Amino acid sequence: MSQDDIDRLMAYLREHPVEMQRVHTMLTRELVAFAAMKGFEITEEELQARQALVHLINGT
Repeated sequence: MSQDDIDRLMAYLREHPVEMQRVHTMLTRELVAFAAMKGFEITEEELQARQALVHLINGT
């Protein structure tokens, strides 16, 4: 499931701070491509939904 892969990608990035810095400047489609290269199956729509949920929870 893609949401599980998003969680796993976030855990991976926390363990690799250099790559975490690099993805901060990526567009959503670039982040999806990066995730795919690392073996994570994430769609752009699901990533955008996760981002919207985070903004809603954080009130931003």
